Amino acid sequence: MSSLGTLPISNQFLIDMNKIIIFASILLLAFAQFSTAQEKLGAFVGAGTMWYSGDLQNTVIPHPLTIRWTANAGLIWQADHRWGLQLNYTIGEIIGNDVLAISPSRRARDFKFKSMIHEIGIRGTYDILRNDKWKFLPYLTVGVSALHFNPKRDGVALQPLATENVRYSLWNMSIPTGIGAKYNINCNWALKGEINYHWTFTDHMDDVSGNYPDAEDQVAYYSDPGGVSPERTDRGNPKWDDGIWDVNIGVIYFFKGCKGKKNIYENCKRLQDGANTYMLNQ
Repeated sequence: MSSLGTLPISNQFLIDMNKIIIFASILLLAFAQFSTAQEKLGAFVGAGTMWYSGDLQNTVIPHPLTIRWTANAGLIWQADHRWGLQLNYTIGEIIGNDVLAISPSRRARDFKFKSMIHEIGIRGTYDILRNDKWKFLPYLTVGVSALHFNPKRDGVALQPLATENVRYSLWNMSIPTGIGAKYNINCNWALKGEINYHWTFTDHMDDVSGNYPDAEDQVAYYSDPGGVSPERTDRGNPKWDDGIWDVNIGVIYFFKGCKGKKNIYENCKRLQDGANTYMLNQ
């Protein structure tokens, strides 16, 4: 039962995503070479908190003990006064535990898991205010990413056990969507903060989705640690896919820029040309 045949699928997914990542990196570097006065290329790093939404999270507000850590880094290309593009890598941890549930039946079920999250992809950003006129910039973001997860219970990987007699891949596509805000300290440095929800196309990030299987020995324990089957035939709700929330803050460094004025984040080339003209007239 442990031989699921998912490795070829995962390997092909990795090959495809590597091609996308390489292409995106070349594209962003090309943007840097041919950027105009309005275009800016930079790098960012950030950190924050992350939690998951799924069958082991039965409340809208997550339990404090299920809120974990996350970090991110990447490249950002500001195309014009509104639009931008990010090559983003996110790492973090998600957990779920029936012990923290409100419902007694959920606590009796006794499921729990922990998983590392790796996500890499491309996101577009839209500044609600023109970024050449304001230092504080609320923005919207949406993208597409490759997501890797690996649910474990007490260090034991659950996917190879096929606890529901289901073969699922540890790689999946996600659609990160969110809102954020940037504060331009000057033309080189900016601060940012974001709230994102990562939509996925899998219901197995917690290894819980459908029905209890007919299993024996080790698989039987991990399929039904609370011993509540057959009283409960459903392990989870397959109608809703799992998702991830993350809240993060970070810093951006643009590779070229100039100093701004007051609340105005002005065109760097225009300011530089003005400075050169002033020096020639002295």
